[in-house]
Amino acid sequence: MSGIFYDPGARCLRRVYGTPEPGWTFVTHNLGASVHHCRRIMREWVPTEEIFAIDWSGIEPGGGLRSA
Repeated sequence: MSGIFYDPGARCLRRVYGTPEPGWTFVTHNLGASVHHCRRIMREWVPTEEIFAIDWSGIEPGGGLRSA
């Protein structure tokens, strides 16, 4: 399943084209979603202090994108 997933072990978001790793949490099917969009979705299930600890560069254009 392609989409953006949260990797809790590394505290980062990852764009996935294919199959995510076990334990990663699905955020959105929208592979072009912005950090703002993902934060808004994740605020429903991630505590505020955790939101600030997440590395968002995996979904920023030109960021440290890692795809599975």
